[in-house]
Amino acid sequence: MPEEIVRGHSLEEIREEWALKLNFSPEDITLEVIDKPGFFSRQWKVRLIWADQILQAPLLTSSQAIWDGTKYIITPGEGCKLLLPFMKAGEVWMNGKLQDRPFRICPGDQVEYHPCVYEGTLTWDMQVRFHGLSAVAKVRHELPGRYILPKDLPALEEINLAQVATWESLPATGEVWDETRLNADLNQLKVVHGRRPEAWSEIMAVRGAGEVVIAASTPVIPSVNAKLEDFVGMTPLSETGEKNIDFFASKVQLVNEGTILARKLPGMIGIQGQDVLGKVFPVAAVKDFQFRLKKNVYLSEDGLEVVAACAGQPVRIDERTYSVENVFVHNQDVDLATGSIEFPGDVLIQGSVQDGLRIIAGGRLEIKGSVSHAEIKAEKGARIYQNLLGGKIVVGEKFVVRSELLSGMSELRDQLSVCLQSTTELIKAPGASSFKPGQCLKLVMERQFSELPKLSNRVEKFVIDHKNDEIVTEDLIVTVQTAKRFLVGLGPLEPQSLSSLQRVEETLNQYIENITLEIPEKLSFVVSYVQGATVECAGSFECQKGVYNSDIRVEGDVSIEGVCRGGRITAGGNVKIRELGGSGVSSTFVQISAKSRLYVNYCHPNAIICVGKEIVNIEEACRNLEIYRENGRVQVEKIRGTPL
Repeated sequence: MPEEIVRGHSLEEIREEWALKLNFSPEDITLEVIDKPGFFSRQWKVRLIWADQILQAPLLTSSQAIWDGTKYIITPGEGCKLLLPFMKAGEVWMNGKLQDRPFRICPGDQVEYHPCVYEGTLTWDMQVRFHGLSAVAKVRHELPGRYILPKDLPALEEINLAQVATWESLPATGEVWDETRLNADLNQLKVVHGRRPEAWSEIMAVRGAGEVVIAASTPVIPSVNAKLEDFVGMTPLSETGEKNIDFFASKVQLVNEGTILARKLPGMIGIQGQDVLGKVFPVAAVKDFQFRLKKNVYLSEDGLEVVAACAGQPVRIDERTYSVENVFVHNQDVDLATGSIEFPGDVLIQGSVQDGLRIIAGGRLEIKGSVSHAEIKAEKGARIYQNLLGGKIVVGEKFVVRSELLSGMSELRDQLSVCLQSTTELIKAPGASSFKPGQCLKLVMERQFSELPKLSNRVEKFVIDHKNDEIVTEDLIVTVQTAKRFLVGLGPLEPQSLSSLQRVEETLNQYIENITLEIPEKLSFVVSYVQGATVECAGSFECQKGVYNSDIRVEGDVSIEGVCRGGRITAGGNVKIRELGGSGVSSTFVQISAKSRLYVNYCHPNAIICVGKEIVNIEEACRNLEIYRENGRVQVEKIRGTPL
């Protein structure tokens, strides 16, 4: 026989509970006591034993519910064993005892169900809360009616009144307030503001008890003061996303002309509030401010933005004062700690520039210290007060590039013009009738212009390298590429080579005539001492002590007050040198234009002077050397000197 060991507070409770669980009659369950309640346990421990029998589905008949005018008499049908009361609907009595929990029933029992009759009420208690922020109604709402039962109940083992009872509405007999009463209560409480239109429908939706907000205050929307958006000092995000770190990079924050340095977000006046009693909550006035402008900045048309009037370094002097410095002053050495300097205006360095760093100035540059193996660029002039050791210096880069381009194109044009003229004469010669034009061109180039292919290559590379310069146009690129095509390799032998090169010559002529070099009058580079450096200057060059083993290329005049030994000097203007060359060192080369003059106080014998295309070798030491071109001939004036 099946059995189960359980615990409970009483034997009767255990028997009734398990009879319901097993759907047995309590008499069919046998209890064997194992432990009685004692000091350590207040519960019975028993063994439940019941008969192991096959339960067949009982025959179920419907139960009856008869209304006698005041209550229902429920008569259970066959197989009905349990009834579940529904206290909200009414009271259930059996054998004179109120049943508020599920209980067992059997056919022949009579159970009384007394339905509750609800009169129907709608009342509330109105009050103003939080010093007038809201008016709230505590609503009590009951619908009139009762829960009734059908005459025939379902044929089930359990009768659940919550499932079988239905609501029957009845005329209201209780106290029911209407919307007029609601308005009267609001007036009595002096509620004059914030009435919610949906409040009455919410009151009607309450079942039982609940709270409804009838009126609510209008909150204050505070004023928004004017705010400042500052863009000075913000770190720009990397556009490329590269993770490599350039330790030599410039750390100077720069802005371009038209950059917005700061923006004012205008304030907004708030909206006043009001409580349900009509009290007004004022709003604070908007706090505004005005920008203070210093040099090189201006306000936008709407007065809300501070804009840079020129490129330079932005400065926020105080909370609302801005300016842009177009002169950058650095009061220490330029090293890895400070990084390189790239500035669109004038730059003043109070210290020295160390190896590997670069200084790029869009204006004039002054360095109080020395420069060692650095890259220096100054667009409007430069001065180095101490030594320049190694590195590269470019002064007036834009003019240097254009000068080199003009020089290369002029040389290409001149040689190409002579070459084409010689080719035309060869074609017309009686003995060349069997040659094609391309063959004549090839023959002339091999015998007289062997350097022309290299020159076209050099010019084409220079143009491509500087294609971003505004002076380099797409037509110029096509022209030099065409020249290279028909001058290099087997290009001269192509059928259209002669006619194409003639068009190239015409284009170069037009381009050279139209290009102009407007070099500023005061563009210059002044340095104390130069050694092993490369200098390119679109203006004049002045060295106060000496130049050693350096490459100096200058478009204007050159003045060296000390010794110039080794290296090369190329000048477009006059050259003045106190002492040129030296014994026991490599040759010193000086090249001047056909319109320039060379003045040397003392010249050593290992100097080479080039005037235009003519070369003058100085074979013995001399004093007061002056070389120039006059009446188509190079003139050399000198006084024989004693070797130093």
